[in-house]
Amino acid sequence: MKIACLILASGNSVRFGKSKSKLFYKIHETPIIEITLKNISKYISKNSIYITIPKKITKNEKNLLSRYSDNQLILGGNSRFKTLKKAITNIDIKRYDLVMIHDGARPITPNYLMKDLIKNINTNIYDCIVPASVIEDTVRTKMKTINRNNYMTYQTPQVFKLGYFIQKLKNIKFIPTDDLGVVEKDKELKIKIVNSSKENIKITRYEDVKILKKFINYNTSYGNGFDLHKLQKGNFLSLAGLKIKCKYESIGHSDGDVVLHSIIDAILGVFSKGDIGRYFPASKKNKNISSVILLDEIKKKFKLENTIISNIDCTIICQKVRLEKYKKKIEKNISSLLNCKKKNINVKAKTADNIGTIGKSKAIACWTTLKLIKL
Repeated sequence: MKIACLILASGNSVRFGKSKSKLFYKIHETPIIEITLKNISKYISKNSIYITIPKKITKNEKNLLSRYSDNQLILGGNSRFKTLKKAITNIDIKRYDLVMIHDGARPITPNYLMKDLIKNINTNIYDCIVPASVIEDTVRTKMKTINRNNYMTYQTPQVFKLGYFIQKLKNIKFIPTDDLGVVEKDKELKIKIVNSSKENIKITRYEDVKILKKFINYNTSYGNGFDLHKLQKGNFLSLAGLKIKCKYESIGHSDGDVVLHSIIDAILGVFSKGDIGRYFPASKKNKNISSVILLDEIKKKFKLENTIISNIDCTIICQKVRLEKYKKKIEKNISSLLNCKKKNINVKAKTADNIGTIGKSKAIACWTTLKLIKL
């Protein structure tokens, strides 16, 4: 069954207590809404993602959101419910069977919860699947303790049969506080409740950011990569996908790009998946191949678009070719190739003080350390 996903990202962040929208508050130089979209993109394709936006939004922010959706961004209303009613009309009932509705402020919905939602809705038994849990804390009203087992809290994503949900939405006479509220009064409602997750935190107040950071940092991994190639006389040097004009060129089975080769090895180190030779042996197919192509294959294989590259630190060691003036260009191109923030990239250019093979300009090397967050 085909699922459309509606991301509600047009709130005004009143309780967040900062001048900037909470959804564009950055963690590891990545806006919270982008973390949400990276996470959802693991399960829903770009052409099935619909995103609502607030009235006050910059061009750069729109461009960022558009990278995660092939559909036009939807201007939200002045309340969550009005935004929902407006946005749902953009989803074609002939194209989709189901709709997943999610708050943009829940960035790290865990894998098991997403799979549980999708598995149960695909049985076609239920009208909706929602995550919920019984309240664990003591609950009182007017200083009188009440039975907490009679009360539950609900989270998003919530998944509904699309046609059923639209029909109920048209006839609703009150303003619900979540999406289940649209259908909750249906006496014949077929609902499946799955266990919600404390990890599925919603960012409401600024202090929630600290909790989010702890969850995210728990999934941080590090990788190292090293590459060295001999040098010979030539017209340019391949570095980070660029052609650096000089009197040398790298000797290698591919294009000898030590920067991209070390980055690839660092990525493989993060995932504990061997080294570059395991995936790209010295075969006829890989002869003189561009290292950009090799990097693209690794990105797809390990789904780097669903991660946050928090830091890349490259040290290029070369004697005769002075790379100082190229460092910013190299950083910019790495940022472009990996679709990560330039602020998170650092490139150092060192010589070998005329010592050894590199010092005699017979070789060039690069050492890379990578910090990556798996979502």
